[in-house]
Order: sequence, then structure tokens, then C-alpha cells
Amino acid sequence: AVLHVLYLIFNEGYTASSGPDLQRADLTSEAIRLARALHRLLPDDGEVSGLLALMLLTDARRAARSGDGGLLIPLTEQDRTLWNRDAIDEGTALITDALTWSPPGPYQLQAAIAAVHAEAARPEDTDWPQILA
Repeated sequence: AVLHVLYLIFNEGYTASSGPDLQRADLTSEAIRLARALHRLLPDDGEVSGLLALMLLTDARRAARSGDGGLLIPLTEQDRTLWNRDAIDEGTALITDALTWSPPGPYQLQAAIAAVHAEAARPEDTDWPQILA
């Protein structure tokens, strides 16, 4: 239940349900901060690692997600040079590690898919067979 609430907070920040802005960095940042704290307390919980990784990998694209006037830019059209490589590296390392010792859960699977997208330099370089697997 705690992971679900953290993910709800994150998602409200990632795509705000009301207000003038598409994104609310204050909410995504707070959700990531709380997920980091939970990860410090429960480092052996694969789903905690998976959720933190998913948040980091998703939030890493924030700067490229919207254009002028706050219009949403689809993943395939985003300027990947704007993606936060440090967050991608951290999220990828977290999910890679968690998948080696923990049975995969929903957050881990979503984080693994997000990592594959983040590793592709261009949309056409996306490893779709790996995502399908």
C-alpha cells in the first residue's frame, strides 16, 4: 500500500490532474525522496528498488516531455539529449541489480521496460524484443 501511494504521488506530479502546468516537479521530487528513504530502510525489497528505479527513469525525461505552452511531446519525438543521464544511470543500476536477486514484480517490470527505452539513443534503436521478453 505504501508503494502504491508513493507511485500515486509521483504520477500526480508527472501528469498533474489539475492546475496550469502539465508537470509538478515538487510532487515527483517528494515521491522520489520518500522512495529513497524507504529504499534505505528496506534495501532487500525488490519492489522498493523497482519503484525507485521506475520513478528515476521516468522523471529523467521531464525536461523533454513538454514543449511550448506545456504541450506533451511523445516519447518517440523527445529530444533525448535533454534526458537526465545521471537519473537514468542510477535507475538502470537499481533495476539491473534488483532483477538479479528478487523475483520480478510489477514495479520492477515497468522499470526494466523504462530502462530499455532510456538506453536507446534514438527511438528506432529501442530493443523491442527485450521489452517483449
